[in-house]
Amino acid sequence: MIKKISTIKELYHFIGLKRTPIHEGFDVLTHEDTYPDTSKMVPAHRRDFFSVIFLENQQEGEMHIDQNMHANLNDVLFFQSPQHIFSFVRGEAMKGFLIFFKPEILLPHISNLSSQYTFFSTLQQNLLHLNKEEKEEVVLLFNMILKEKRNKDLCKYLLLSLLEKSKTIFEKYQTRSQGLSSEKLFVERFKHLVENHFIEQRSVAFYAEQLNLTANYLNDRIKAHTGSNAKEHISNRVLLEAKNMLLYTDMDIAEISHVLQFSQPSYFGRFFKKYTQTTPKSFRLNQ
Repeated sequence: MIKKISTIKELYHFIGLKRTPIHEGFDVLTHEDTYPDTSKMVPAHRRDFFSVIFLENQQEGEMHIDQNMHANLNDVLFFQSPQHIFSFVRGEAMKGFLIFFKPEILLPHISNLSSQYTFFSTLQQNLLHLNKEEKEEVVLLFNMILKEKRNKDLCKYLLLSLLEKSKTIFEKYQTRSQGLSSEKLFVERFKHLVENHFIEQRSVAFYAEQLNLTANYLNDRIKAHTGSNAKEHISNRVLLEAKNMLLYTDMDIAEISHVLQFSQPSYFGRFFKKYTQTTPKSFRLNQ
């Protein structure tokens, strides 16, 4: 099963960050605050709270959100909800801000966060590229929240201001990318299913059943719109997670095999070699 992180404090323990959140359901910090403790690679997980992340400079590293990989990002605003599956490889010197919060802190003003701010939805664009003016406005709000972080009531209204500003930016950019085809929505739904289940479910039949299709039809339909069939998408996601664990963690191969739910390390080795023509051990040693 994909690991579920229930609290901000649990997240910090999971990623290796030696920090206590400002409040149980809220924290704000800079990316610089996360160094040097945070793990180089954090495996796939879901967070039972919301995140607003501003990346001024990613400086290498990768973010993986619902089977989409983002790298080399500058001046972007990213929104994450409990429905997203997230993993990352930390860059060497990222700059920007992070806000983690439980939706309850915005009561009674906002009762349904994802409905009010649709940029948290997994079916919407969750990453916005900011121009110079938008960046200045957003950074100002982040700095105000950081400055007033101990004032819970004031932070609530400043966070609402940030979300409203983000909504304005989102709606402006959304007009340029409206009209997602039904096929693109279908592919996104399939990818979201894979991201939620790739560790414990590897068969095309499982995903076909979730989508009320036959396995062969799902393979053909996904290949027609992405160039790779459903089985390849599933295997590639498992392979990506395995490679990142081999490169960026100190877990031994048996531990990685267990986390990825292979019944035996030898099965993991065969799977890895099938797609890379090398063993997990050789891959780790030669990178």
